[in-house]
Amino acid sequence: MDRIGRIFEALTARRCRGMARSEAGDVELVAALYDKYDGRVSWEAMGMLPPVPFTLEVFGFSSVLHFRVEQAVYEDGLWGVPLPLELVRYRHRKLRRAPAGDGCLARFAHPLWPQVRVERELTDISYEGLSFATQPGEDLLYPGLVLPELEVGLPGEEPVRLRAEVRNITGTALGRRCGMKVEPLGERELARWQRLVEEQSHPNTRVSGDWNRGTWDLFERSGYFRLSGKSPGDFERMQAEYREAHEKLEGNRRLGYRVVRPMPSGESVEASLSWLKPYSGSWLAHQLARHQPRNEKLRSTAREALRDVYLRGFEPAQTDPEVKWFMAYCEANVRWVRFTALDFAEWYQHTGQACMVPFRFMEADAKREWEMPEGFSLGAPTEEEKAALFERLKETRPEAYREALDLVPERFGLEGLKAKWAEAGLKRERDVLVARKDGRALAVGILETAHAGLNLFHVLDGLRVISLVDEASAEGQEALLALLAGAAEWYRARGLSVFVHYVETEHTGYTEKAKLVDLGEGRIWILSAQLLPDFIEHLCEATTPRGDL
Repeated sequence: MDRIGRIFEALTARRCRGMARSEAGDVELVAALYDKYDGRVSWEAMGMLPPVPFTLEVFGFSSVLHFRVEQAVYEDGLWGVPLPLELVRYRHRKLRRAPAGDGCLARFAHPLWPQVRVERELTDISYEGLSFATQPGEDLLYPGLVLPELEVGLPGEEPVRLRAEVRNITGTALGRRCGMKVEPLGERELARWQRLVEEQSHPNTRVSGDWNRGTWDLFERSGYFRLSGKSPGDFERMQAEYREAHEKLEGNRRLGYRVVRPMPSGESVEASLSWLKPYSGSWLAHQLARHQPRNEKLRSTAREALRDVYLRGFEPAQTDPEVKWFMAYCEANVRWVRFTALDFAEWYQHTGQACMVPFRFMEADAKREWEMPEGFSLGAPTEEEKAALFERLKETRPEAYREALDLVPERFGLEGLKAKWAEAGLKRERDVLVARKDGRALAVGILETAHAGLNLFHVLDGLRVISLVDEASAEGQEALLALLAGAAEWYRARGLSVFVHYVETEHTGYTEKAKLVDLGEGRIWILSAQLLPDFIEHLCEATTPRGDL
């Protein structure tokens, strides 16, 4: 199936809304049926379609698709149009607006005429905006009007107080629509507004709440604790750390959060995905797990459950004004990861806005005795050695990798980020060791650690090495061994019994001498926030169940 066909299969499966636009007026549509054999898309129309030719707009998850319609045939209550040969995609808002549920109302007094009180049911809602059907002669709204206070709420609940600005008044086949930009009035209202928006936008998932027991049970059921040759017993001692770390994150969503998809019973968790901000402008997706409990009634496919936690997970990070990159340490040979994340990154690597760096994920025992290769010493880098490190990084790593991981001079120390973590009672640290022989720097090790319990596979308690000489040479391999020995001492001093090593070189003989445990092949996946709307559309298309036609 070609790309355009796959897009329309997904649009019709989700019954996406559209608009037939012409000089004669606009008519709302709903994508109803895709027939891949006849190459036809059928639509439910809220009225008579305009004469052809006209432009058809389709609203995807985070973008709008445009194409020209030259032929439309009415049959069995649907309007069928040929599958277009080409589409133009326009990005939608940075933050998606989702349909608001029944009974979600906006109320306010007009700022210029207080006797005019408006109460309207919302059409859609997002973190930064909302819309509703308006009667201009009654509501007296116009673009640019500022409302010092507007209340939004559900029946029987305390409303959320917002400041609002009218951004547009537009016409549709069903009447006039008012779009507003909103801002919560204070931190308390911000938290309540986020919760309201998320419950309306993503009713199947949750971000807030105590889900420690539910997610831990999910990790055991799903086989997450058996990845990379591990067993559930390897994680038992970490359960208290996991609970304590996520309790700290509960009130600090600007640093991290966890998305869960509860089962209807409310006790079990079907899917979970955690997020952290480990670098100045980057958000890390990690600890993905999904499993349907046997005693729960099936309500969706595995793909739909995973899609739900991904889509919910991206949106809070999008509200971070510093966000520039999204990243993940992906297993290389998992089909779900390949057709959702890795394929997309491959398409955009040439633009510099995405990259995939292959690595082997290896684990080291920090407790055992490590032998320093003869003639080597370790120490902090000089300014000249730092300059050599950054030059070598430019030669060997993509720009997206260096920027996303703060491997650039201006952010290398993570000072601002560490201060924010410390305010939340969380630990984040980076240090640098240089391996020298006869006073000559041969390799640099970048050591990082994060608060215990945030990631159960220690993905942020890791050593990354950059060789300054031929890493295949005998002295190059010995320098990497020396850095592993120094890293073991560094992590042991911080109370860790194990640490991980991201092996990003083809010359891995030193890892065998160091007796590292191979946890598998992976890809460091990095994506610019500028590409996120396109990636989300791809994710929706790739995970929408295929129809029978």
